[in-house]
Amino acid sequence: MESIADLFRCDESRASLDDRTWNDLLLDDVFARLDRTESSVGQQSLYGRLRRAPVPRDLDAFDALVARLTGDVNLRERAQVALARLRHSSGYYLHRLARPDALVRPWWHVVFPLWTAAVLMTLALGFVWHGFFVLAIIGLVINFVIRVVTSLRVGGEAVWFRQVGPLISIAESLLVCDESTTAAITGSLKADLVALRRIGAVARWVSRGADSGPPTDLAGLIIEYINIQLLMDLNALYFASRELQSRAPHLLRVIKAVGEIDAAIAVASFRETAGGWIRPTVTTPNAPAVLADLRHPLIDDAVPNSIALAPPHGVLITGSNMSGKSTFLRTVGVNAVLAQTINTCLARTYEAPVYQVRTCIGRADDLMAGKSYYVVEVESVLSLVKASGRVEPHLFIFDELFRGTNAIERIAAGEAVLRSLIDNGKPHVVLAATHDGELVELLGEAYSVYHLGDSIGSNGLIFDYHLTPGPATTRNAITLLKLNGAPESLVAQALSRAEELDRHRRAVVTSG
Repeated sequence: MESIADLFRCDESRASLDDRTWNDLLLDDVFARLDRTESSVGQQSLYGRLRRAPVPRDLDAFDALVARLTGDVNLRERAQVALARLRHSSGYYLHRLARPDALVRPWWHVVFPLWTAAVLMTLALGFVWHGFFVLAIIGLVINFVIRVVTSLRVGGEAVWFRQVGPLISIAESLLVCDESTTAAITGSLKADLVALRRIGAVARWVSRGADSGPPTDLAGLIIEYINIQLLMDLNALYFASRELQSRAPHLLRVIKAVGEIDAAIAVASFRETAGGWIRPTVTTPNAPAVLADLRHPLIDDAVPNSIALAPPHGVLITGSNMSGKSTFLRTVGVNAVLAQTINTCLARTYEAPVYQVRTCIGRADDLMAGKSYYVVEVESVLSLVKASGRVEPHLFIFDELFRGTNAIERIAAGEAVLRSLIDNGKPHVVLAATHDGELVELLGEAYSVYHLGDSIGSNGLIFDYHLTPGPATTRNAITLLKLNGAPESLVAQALSRAEELDRHRRAVVTSG
């Protein structure tokens, strides 16, 4: 995953999902479910598309590309066969060749092509006088030593450069994907390939066999031997370095176009197997969100749920342990991300503004920085509070705010945060799961309340995973004690104390 994310990490110029939100929504796993790509650059494009903020023109072109590849089976299969040539792991770092600090060659590297020419000339003269063969053998031994010595400094770049040949060949075969509706992605592909013509000529020699990994056949081994003995990688990098520096934007656009075509095939495949999907309807920033029959892509036979989210009101989700609150939060968040990045929702209806999605769901200590879970959560929550001051609509998702501290401060701080996110007519939507009935009562005028119910059957607890209006009316923590063999006296004492504390809580809230 680190290699797949490398292209995204090197270009975070556009707004994107932060690491906390990505991890909270388990988007590594969602990416894995979507990933039907054939190439390394395809994986990187799909990953980057899921993480970056949407651009309408780009999204329309991507959706048109998905539709084209869905409808034209012959084109899709030919594209997949071509893309499979770029599976090598070094393809994840092709984009690094376009960096300003890549392929910087000292002036004295001119000695490598001159030396190689001298060795070749000595070999040729050996047919005139055999003594030159001895000199040629000495030269080849020196070349081998040079290759070993320089491998640590240019080895990575040489391996990356070997993927340029397959990339350009694949891009040439994918020119048929270019049309007016996909121009935002594929429109410059032909011109970029023309600009990379010289680099392609150099790369094709050293790239032979690079798409299939280390050579195993006799011809591949011979080519690899010649590459080593004649310093072909070093010479190729020497001649291509200046050209790559001046043609870097063209290389990056070709990488993007090829990767996006592969990602489009993956999305087309996902749609075919998703068991029901729709394109989202994008509404104005202050319009309510209408989400009907949402499903989570990682759950087979998921129970669909519906909800309306209307700013400046928030939603509280209540329910007992294991009732599905966290899963529902993630279902909303993941579908918002998929809607805005690949134009695909697992739902019957998805009508909503474009949201900046921010979450605070998972629990984690920061051991390296010496921070407790509570401190890490406070920092995360405050970053969301700060983000709420922006004008663009946000979808804020919380699961059990401040659960790392005592009940009184948790409720007080939770109420203050949840109010601040939507006060003064802010265009944001807040979705928060809680076990605290006090929050439901304190925020009653500002937050709608739903719950996921449960019941006790002959085999224990039963969950229906259906979202229902109103607060939860059941608890299962004490029931779980009983079902797991706790003494009857302990269970009875816990129930009695729970009822007493509940009466006291209602009295305090009513008087307050």
